[in-house]
Amino acid sequence: MRLTIHTPPQIPEQHKAHVDLILHSTPGFQLPGQACFYLATFNDKAVALAWRQDDRLAYIAVRDVTRRRGIGRELLRHIKEDAKHAGLTRLQIDTSQANAENLPALMAFLQEQGFTGTGQLLSYSVY
Repeated sequence: MRLTIHTPPQIPEQHKAHVDLILHSTPGFQLPGQACFYLATFNDKAVALAWRQDDRLAYIAVRDVTRRRGIGRELLRHIKEDAKHAGLTRLQIDTSQANAENLPALMAFLQEQGFTGTGQLLSYSVY
């Protein structure tokens, strides 16, 4: 099977166990009641999760056992495309709540994907 990006209105019950594993990597984060969810699955298992609230990318994470395989890049590509279709002109992400252990890699990844800014607030211009 191949990687599939879903945009469900809520996280499907069948994926909640794997979503919990993804959320476990960033203590303090819980699924919001409402958001634009992005769920990446491979072989019907959730391997990455993100959600957007308006122009703010509130959360993005790839399950630790599947990192460095292009999943985050593909997930973010889908989010950018979706934001463009939604008529947004930019995406912002505040990394201040990111797990300190993962922060350097997250910042490098986001900057590699076109996010710019100083400090912990990064933005991406949607064309």
